Amino acid sequence: MAPPDGQQTALWQHNPLHAARHLQKRSQRRTQIINDIDRYGFDWTVWAVAARQVLPLEELNSYNLFATNQILPALSFVYWRDDTSIGHETWINVVTLLGSFVGQILFGFLADRFGRRRLYGLELIIVIFSTIGVAQSSEGANRSMSILGWLLPWRFFMGLGIGAEYPLSAIITSEWAAVGCRARMLASVFIMQSLGQLVATLVGFGVLEGFRHSTHFDTANDDELTRRTIDSAWRWVAGVGAIPALVAILFRLTIPESGRFTLDVANESKRALEETRGHYGLVSDIELGEGDEMEEVDGFSIPGSDATSAIEDPPDEALPVPFSVKDLRQYFLVEGNWRYLAGTSITWFLLDFAFYGLGINNPRTLAKLWQSKPITTHNNSTILAWQADASKPNATIYDVLHDNAVHQLITVSIGSVLGSMILIKVINYFPRKKGLSWSFIIMAIILAATGGSFLGTFQKSTFILTIFLYALCQFFFNLGPNSLTFILPAEIFPTRYRCTCHGISAASGKLGSIIVQAILPAISINGRKISDPNSNGLGYILIIFAAIMAFGSIFSWAWIPDVQNARTGKGYEIPSKGLEELAEGRTTAQREGQVISIRGKFRGLFKRK
Repeated sequence: MAPPDGQQTALWQHNPLHAARHLQKRSQRRTQIINDIDRYGFDWTVWAVAARQVLPLEELNSYNLFATNQILPALSFVYWRDDTSIGHETWINVVTLLGSFVGQILFGFLADRFGRRRLYGLELIIVIFSTIGVAQSSEGANRSMSILGWLLPWRFFMGLGIGAEYPLSAIITSEWAAVGCRARMLASVFIMQSLGQLVATLVGFGVLEGFRHSTHFDTANDDELTRRTIDSAWRWVAGVGAIPALVAILFRLTIPESGRFTLDVANESKRALEETRGHYGLVSDIELGEGDEMEEVDGFSIPGSDATSAIEDPPDEALPVPFSVKDLRQYFLVEGNWRYLAGTSITWFLLDFAFYGLGINNPRTLAKLWQSKPITTHNNSTILAWQADASKPNATIYDVLHDNAVHQLITVSIGSVLGSMILIKVINYFPRKKGLSWSFIIMAIILAATGGSFLGTFQKSTFILTIFLYALCQFFFNLGPNSLTFILPAEIFPTRYRCTCHGISAASGKLGSIIVQAILPAISINGRKISDPNSNGLGYILIIFAAIMAFGSIFSWAWIPDVQNARTGKGYEIPSKGLEELAEGRTTAQREGQVISIRGKFRGLFKRK
């Protein structure tokens, strides 16, 4: 949109959007909002706020889901020391995941109903108080209370806040992102999950070593001192996660409501334009000299004509479609866009079934991967819940927590962070929809190879091959489906349903994680439960997960639309489509020649040329 010639050019160049407040039509204001956002490229302010939102929550996610690998053995040692069952740990994990499931659906809907900004921060408050509650949970004097009875409700509310974070941070990021930077901003936000796991591991290790140097509990031969120290250590690991959440609340005040929501859902186009421009530091109006009026040039109003400016929406323009049962039926059923939601939900469900199946309670999983010799019958019969590695029956709680941290760092955290970092760099250079499908297939191959390697190297000196393949799995999880299932639902739905659909998709993933946590402890292979130290059932589980990943590639291939246009020019980047174009749904995608149907996909696959 070229500026006018002459004296007005200098004013236009000084602030080319200075008079955007005077655009008359809703469509003009929408175009102006999108142009404002696209003009500023990668929005570091939005990224910083969203990332600070994700980091504390994902640290808590890591501390209390993944880094329960540090916390839960400590809890078992202090409170359930003589138990051989991991039932307490399973209950704690399942309740947290259930809270996350509820939070994703509830806050996704509320954010579409009342706005993103009104909800953005409430989940932080929930997480802060629930984190403090977890860290202060007690069994009272002489066990007058149940520690589990305190932990479970606090963990549920923590999960509620963690779940709420997914749709809120994803959608605020996508709606504030320039079209060319949208995928990279979303990937840059989601890297905080793997960084959170890494930070949680390092914090757990640091707290452990700090107490070791201050109390010497590892060599004091004082059981009471050891229990008191470990009881303090896990509370520090859990409680520290509330600190970045407190900091994040301050940054929450810097982000206004999404202009897209204010315009297309709240029906306040003037406020949407002014808040968007204010976020970028643009002047919302100009002072006109005597005799100056406004004229429209290429859709913008500038000084120098006899036309008068209007600041209210004209009555002849259609209002936004409301979130209603009638529109739900039209958009999802009549137009067939239920396939979009089914595609994002099923792929996330299948991904998390495997991802959380390997990621939660994984001290035992990692200990098996690192075993280099068979476990004796004596060792097998005396393994306790907090003793992750049956090959080391005489290990102290310090040894257990130290080994957990080292195994987590080498086998999981490094690969996860590297995968997320590389994705940020390359995400604009490959088609994301195809990338999700192919990454599912790649994960299927690597998981199958890891399972086969485990069966061949279990309790042998060649176990290092399985360690490498397992770390490779974590790398490709975050380079591919773990990140892309978070990104794609933030792109393909209309503004009025965007948070709700992302929340449903994420909740489907949590449903998969709940199911796998419930069934894994009960699975027996060759007459042995997979928790048995001498069982090689983990290898078969990995192969089953491989089949599930392959299944996921079908739904991403058939039911998720292309979110990018064809590569143009000599550049290697593939341009992204605008959110407004993607929001038009399956009907528009089909006009472009896309097939959004399993039957249609297979029919086209086998159709003779």
